[in-house]
Amino acid sequence: MQVRRLIAAVYVKDPTTHEDLVLLPGESPAPEIAALVTNPDAWDGPLPEDAETEPIAVGEPDPTAGGAEPDSGQGDASRGGTKKPPSRRTRSSSA
Repeated sequence: MQVRRLIAAVYVKDPTTHEDLVLLPGESPAPEIAALVTNPDAWDGPLPEDAETEPIAVGEPDPTAGGAEPDSGQGDASRGGTKKPPSRRTRSSSA
């Protein structure tokens, strides 16, 4: 089994004692503690062959998911909406 070492400080909670642990760069924590470190960038090398990994979706963003529309240069009329008027602020009469 390949020994993996941390390259960054990591904070985890011990599952048995519920204490906060600080794992420092260069340490090789026990397997049950190492399993709590979920950021792959905290480790010095690739995952061992027998490690379970979660798939990560990579690709183009979903155009139907919403979000900001690109500006077409035609103003708000192209979207069928109206522009919100600026809020009115009154001056206080206290001097």
